[in-house]
Amino acid sequence: MASPGPAPEVYQHGHHASVLSNHAKRTAEAVAVFFLPLLKPGMRLLDVGCGPGTITLGLARRVAPGSTIGIDASPQAIEAARQAAGTTSPALSFEVGNIYEPAFAADSFDAVFAHQVLQHLARPVDALRQIRRLLKPGGVAGMRDVDWGSTTFYPESPGIRRFLALYYALAQRNGGEPDAGRHLRHWFREAGFSTTRVTTSTVSYADADATREWADTYAERTLHSNIADKAVEYGLASRADLEAMAAGWRDWGRDPDALFCFSHTEVVAWKG
Repeated sequence: MASPGPAPEVYQHGHHASVLSNHAKRTAEAVAVFFLPLLKPGMRLLDVGCGPGTITLGLARRVAPGSTIGIDASPQAIEAARQAAGTTSPALSFEVGNIYEPAFAADSFDAVFAHQVLQHLARPVDALRQIRRLLKPGGVAGMRDVDWGSTTFYPESPGIRRFLALYYALAQRNGGEPDAGRHLRHWFREAGFSTTRVTTSTVSYADADATREWADTYAERTLHSNIADKAVEYGLASRADLEAMAAGWRDWGRDPDALFCFSHTEVVAWKG
């Protein structure tokens, strides 16, 4: 792989159909269980990096009749979220937005949530400072991010190993941090949050259907998403390299003994 140099912040996965379709399977009940008990009817909530909006919908139900806004830097993701929401509620809206320069006044929200967002940011502490600014006194933030360094899989796969090396090289060029989970407590403290609660959870794929689906989505991302485009653009991999990685994913996903797991860190923090 070529030696990487600095590059602007880039969302690692992009918004190819293989990415959005997988993200659209996420629900608040599955990924925000650590945060849901803190949400009360009547709250005003912001979902940062909402993607196709399926998590936002679940959060909105918890704070109804309070209002919920989902923001994402991608117009494509926002359009998918609006289509998914339909006319669910006039108190739910989706907007193109940038967390570094949010279009909201200080002390605007009772709760702010972000799922798998900070890992892709070159300035996560600056983003958290903005989130803290947006919270009302006593307001609560909930963030969840993966730690790719915790990845465990079986059986061994050279293709997946090559993919993981590429993923880290891309993150270095794109400005992200694949091991974000282990940094969250520190980032929150640096951003000015003095009261935090940290938990962890493990996501695993351990049956035939789950490993096949996980393998297929990452094979597609390896070949067709922003991962593929940037890998070739940066000179980190050739199309032949990507084909070999994708084949490795698919072969692994169909092994009867396949197992994949990694950990996620969850932080709840209050604005004092």
